[in-house]
Amino acid sequence: MAALKRLNPENSFWGLGGDNMAREGLDSLFHVKDLSVTGFWEVLKHFFFFMKVMGDVVSQSEQRKPDAAILLDYPGFNIRLGLKLSALGIPVYYYISPQVWAWKKGRVKTMRQFIKRIFVIFPFEVEFYKDQGIPVSFSGHPVVEKDFALGTREAFFKEQGLDLNRPLVALLPGSRRNELERHIEPLMDAISILKKEKPELQYLMAGLTSLSPAYYDSFLEIEDLTLLQDDPYPIMAFADVAIVASGTATLETAYLGTPLVVFYKVAPISYLIGKLLVDIEHLAMPNLIVGERAIPELIQGDATGKQIAKHTLELLDNSTSRNVMLKKLGLLQNALGQPGCADLIATKIIEELDS
Repeated sequence: MAALKRLNPENSFWGLGGDNMAREGLDSLFHVKDLSVTGFWEVLKHFFFFMKVMGDVVSQSEQRKPDAAILLDYPGFNIRLGLKLSALGIPVYYYISPQVWAWKKGRVKTMRQFIKRIFVIFPFEVEFYKDQGIPVSFSGHPVVEKDFALGTREAFFKEQGLDLNRPLVALLPGSRRNELERHIEPLMDAISILKKEKPELQYLMAGLTSLSPAYYDSFLEIEDLTLLQDDPYPIMAFADVAIVASGTATLETAYLGTPLVVFYKVAPISYLIGKLLVDIEHLAMPNLIVGERAIPELIQGDATGKQIAKHTLELLDNSTSRNVMLKKLGLLQNALGQPGCADLIATKIIEELDS
């Protein structure tokens, strides 16, 4: 949005988004936090709400007649929405590819019907979409655009009341309500084991003020654990090891060069359905990019406190394991492109709309 406004300050935006988009001038119909649901069963429970959201977006599109629509990820909703917007004659761009290369490959036929161009964030996606006949551009991953504004480790530790002489474990349990609900127990169990094995550890958890404080109550009772709200990047960057729920945070942590353990749990029925549909060797994004199991992935039944603690201790105590992982994480930076991807995307959209 900022890049499009730099090209033309008269560009305006409306749709679905969060606080950062609102600060860029988005006229928001619904806040993204109300749409942040993961898992098949969880989505099904909110079906009628999602139908209302889609109906409102289509109705507003008929009235406002936007020059273009930019859909972001969120395939279950956006692929259906894209078809409806295209039928109204609105050029539809897609930024951040649905993971159709992993599951539901049949969706590509539908996407081909409405996508004017797709902007992908992983280089391996380019060949996939070219083969499917969909115009595609790789401009880089948005993580390379971030100004992490980290400062120094010493200053951060002092600010948070941490001890520079003690190892720090970062805890990033997820950003959605249903994620936190399923991750509290294994994380609490892992911390209990770690405190017995290495009592010198200190912990820093990434929290969100947009979520109920009740989700963090159990953790706040733990000695040597600090909660930091809405500022995850120094937590990722300055920890000795990070325990991270699968998602964007895994890639950001890996990009910042911190060894990590990835875990994730969903509703049992959602996991069973996913097992039947997903056709990829790795789930963690860093592993997909480097093409091997560089980072431990503890999913569903494996996402236990015992397993999380085991792999965390391995990275803390075994310098060989730690260095091997760091070397593999070093491959990420070149693979993710260079800064400037937002400007490249904005320029391409304007060029095509003006042609």
